[in-house]
Amino acid sequence: MKIGIIVGSQQKESQSSKVGEFLNSKLKEMSVETWTLDLGKNPLPLYDSTQTGDNQVWTGFWKPIDENLKSSEGFVIITPEYGGMASPAIKNFFLHAGLVQLGHKPGLLVSVSSGRGGAFPINEMRASSYKNTKICYIPEQLIFRDVEHLINGGEPVSPEDSFIRERSGFALKILVAYADVLSEIRESGVVQDPRFKNGMS
Repeated sequence: MKIGIIVGSQQKESQSSKVGEFLNSKLKEMSVETWTLDLGKNPLPLYDSTQTGDNQVWTGFWKPIDENLKSSEGFVIITPEYGGMASPAIKNFFLHAGLVQLGHKPGLLVSVSSGRGGAFPINEMRASSYKNTKICYIPEQLIFRDVEHLINGGEPVSPEDSFIRERSGFALKILVAYADVLSEIRESGVVQDPRFKNGMS
């Protein structure tokens, strides 16, 4: 099984990237193959109508990302909280990646906050990023609050640090279980009908 980790910060060095590396290590402990797209280190251009298969520059950039998305059976979607919102980078990602890459695959939403927030980006992603991609967000989610004081290596330094480490393992086990089951649904062919490729508004 392969799980893709999408880090939605727009900064090259970020707390979201730290969270991505931590969750990556937890998945590897479960013997799960991983692939990471860090949008701070590898930013996607703003989506526009020129980014098609006819554009060789775009095709060369997108092809390896496209292949990794298609071969992933589930996703960890990480967004920092910017002014109570999900990051522009992660929203832009969902304009580039669609049904072919993400459809009927489970996603674990993860929010990162430097303070005590983090809930609003989760709600935003659940409301606006699934309709045409048909990604299946699992009921579990993770919010890394006061993230600078969490998962910094070594033993946990606080009850909050211990809690988020344990909760992360729990959530990732659920994600992997969903990925295993949803692969059978995709393979059944029941989800494939060109008349209904977009979600109903």
